[in-house]
Amino acid sequence: MHKEITNPMADIFKYLAISILFMFIGFAFGQAFIPISVVQVANLILPFLIIGLLIMAILSKKSIIPRSFSMNYVYLFTFIDGILLYPLLSFYLQSLGTSIVINALLGTCILFGILAFISYRKKAGHYLGIGSILFAGLISLLLLCIINIFIGSQTLNILYSVLGILIFSGYILYDISLIKYDIESGNIISKNDLSIHVLNLYLDFVNILLDLLNLIYEFKD
Repeated sequence: MHKEITNPMADIFKYLAISILFMFIGFAFGQAFIPISVVQVANLILPFLIIGLLIMAILSKKSIIPRSFSMNYVYLFTFIDGILLYPLLSFYLQSLGTSIVINALLGTCILFGILAFISYRKKAGHYLGIGSILFAGLISLLLLCIINIFIGSQTLNILYSVLGILIFSGYILYDISLIKYDIESGNIISKNDLSIHVLNLYLDFVNILLDLLNLIYEFKD
C-alpha cells in the first residue's frame, strides 16, 4: 500500500473532519463578507440550495464524478459550500437559537458516529445491496423538493426532511460498507482514492444536518 495510506478508514474520518472544518470556515467567511440582507432571503435560497446538494449527491453516488481526485478539491468544495450555507445557517441561528443549532449539530455527529460504527462492524459490502433503494429514494427526494417549491406545503416539507434523514442515514451505512469493501479489495492505494468517499460522507452529514434543522424549525412553528 502507498506510504501515504497506512490506515485508510482513519484517514477518511480525518479528512472528513477537515472538510467539515472548511465548511465552517466558509460559513465564517460568509458572515464576515456577505451582507446581512442576504440572510433575509434565506427562505428563497433554501429550495435551490437543497436541490444543488441533492444533485451533487446523485452525481457522486452514480460515479459521474471521477472516483479519484485531489483532496484539495474536496476542501475547496466544502469551503464554497460553507459560504453558500451561510444565509441558511444564519436563518436557523436566528430562528431557533444558537443552542438548538449546536444541539442539532451534535445530534448529527452522534447519529453519524453510531451508523458508521454499525456499518464498520459488519462484513465488507454488507449494506451495498440497499444502494438501488437508496438511490431511488434520492431521486424521489429531488422530485419532492421541486414539487414543494410550487406547492409550498408544510406537510410535504416535514415529509421531505424525515425521508431525507432516513435516506442519508442509509447512505452512511452504504458508504462505510463501500469504503470497507474498497479497502479489502485493494482499490484504495493513495490519498486521492479517498477523495470521493470523503465527499460522499460529507454530503451525507450536511444533508442530515439541514434536514434535522428544517424538521426542528417546522415543529417549532
